[in-house]
Amino acid sequence: MENETLRVFLQESRELLEDLKRLGASLRNVNIPDNAEYARLTELTNKLNRLIGGTASMGFSMFTPLARKTSLLSARTAVSRDTSIREVILNLNALISVCSMYYNSLEDIQELELRLADVEKRIDTCMQLLEITTTLDIKEQKDVDDIMSLFRDI
Repeated sequence: MENETLRVFLQESRELLEDLKRLGASLRNVNIPDNAEYARLTELTNKLNRLIGGTASMGFSMFTPLARKTSLLSARTAVSRDTSIREVILNLNALISVCSMYYNSLEDIQELELRLADVEKRIDTCMQLLEITTTLDIKEQKDVDDIMSLFRDI
């Protein structure tokens, strides 16, 4: 990976993390969100997916399964209504806090790769809270597409 490419990626990731912290903090005390709060929740999960997916696309392949899950999480928050998000936000804020410590250098991201099981548990908890009950054994894009087709009917 070229130094300039890595530098730009890390800078963009840190900016995304600042946005994620701001969004997470704005939703901290929300139980059943109104339309504006749902919009912020959707923005939060979209940006989280962008962070995780971007990391996977930069060659950190251990992030790929998480990117598929954050994609589903993002899609689900776009259609969720009348559901409490308090626990979801609690888990997302914890996940964002952990990630924010590891996007300063190549070595930091490699260190985060060693902690991905904890990150994945937070994502899985959010998926369960948002009633994403389809199998979490996602291996290919087709698996994501199949799950997404279920959400179109909601």
